[in-house]
Amino acid sequence: MPPTIFRRLQRGLMALFAAAGAAAAPAADYPNKPVTIVVPFASGGPTDTSARVVATALAKQLNAPFVVENVPGAGSTIGTAKVAAARPDGYTLLWGTASALAIAPHLQEVRYDPVGSFAPISLVVAAPFILVAKPALGVKNTDELVKLAKREPGKLNYASTGTGGTAHMITELFKDRAKVSALHVPYNGGGPMMTALLGGDVDILFDTPTTITPMVKSQRVVPLAVTSLQRWPDLPEVPTLDEQGYPGFDATTWFGLLAPKGTAPERISLLNEGIAAIVKDPDVVKALRTAGFFVEATTPAGFARKIDEDGKRWAALIKAAGISLKQ
Repeated sequence: MPPTIFRRLQRGLMALFAAAGAAAAPAADYPNKPVTIVVPFASGGPTDTSARVVATALAKQLNAPFVVENVPGAGSTIGTAKVAAARPDGYTLLWGTASALAIAPHLQEVRYDPVGSFAPISLVVAAPFILVAKPALGVKNTDELVKLAKREPGKLNYASTGTGGTAHMITELFKDRAKVSALHVPYNGGGPMMTALLGGDVDILFDTPTTITPMVKSQRVVPLAVTSLQRWPDLPEVPTLDEQGYPGFDATTWFGLLAPKGTAPERISLLNEGIAAIVKDPDVVKALRTAGFFVEATTPAGFARKIDEDGKRWAALIKAAGISLKQ
C-alpha cells in the first residue's frame, strides 16, 4: 500500500475511534458533579416530597449528588421554563408536572414547548384523585350523586384549588362523562377548598389521597370514587369511576423526570436506567406510596406519549367547556 494512502487510512481510523470515544463519553463520565432537580413548587407537600425521595435514591444508585431546587410560581410554569432554558448537559433536570406540561400550555402563554423543549426521561409517580361529598348532601355513591344532579339541575357546586388546576380539570372531565352540571367555586389552594367542603359551603370536590384519606377515616366526608384505574390501597372500599360505569376513566396528577432538549441520549438512557432501578426498591416504593402516589416508571418514549396524549385530552376539554383564566 502506498505510504500516502496508508497515512490517509490511518487518519480516517483515528478520527473514527475519536468520534466513537466522544459518543461514549457523555455516559462514561456522567454524572461527575451535583445534578440539580428543579421542582416547580415550594418546599413541603407531596410534590416536593416525592422529588426528594427520588433524588436521594438516584444519588445512591448513580453515586453522585442529586439536589432539589424549588422554583415555585405561576402554576409550576416558572420552574418548568427555567429548565427548558438550561444547558442540555444532564446536570439540570425537571421534576415535570401534569399541570405544567399537559394543562397550562393550553390555558396561558408559557415560555416553553411541552413537547419540543424537553427530553423526557421517565414518568415516575401518579396520584389519583378521590371524589368526596359533604355528609349533608345525602349521597352514598356516584350513581346517587349523578341522579341528584340530573333531578335538580343547577343545584350542585364543587370546589377546586383554582381555575385550570388539576382538580378543576378532573371535575370538568367527570361532568362531561356523567352529563351533569355543577357550579365551579375556585379557592386559593387545597386548605381553603377543604375548609369550604367541611363547612358545608360546597357540595363535592376531588382531591388527592394524602388529604382525603384521613378525612374519610374520621367520617368527615363521604367517599364516592377514585379517578385511577386501580383503587387506592388505603381506601380499598372506594370503587373507581371505571368500575362505576365510566369505562377507561383514568385521570391523575403525575410527575416525572425530564432534561432540556438536546441532552445526550446516553445520559437520558443512564438516568432512565437509574429510575428503573430505584422503583424496584421496596423502601422507595413505600416512601412514594406514603406521599400519596402510585409508582409508574416508563421508558422515555412512553413518557413522551403520556405528555402528548394528556395534553391533547385536556386541550379538547378546555375548548369544549370554554375554560379560561380570564375573569
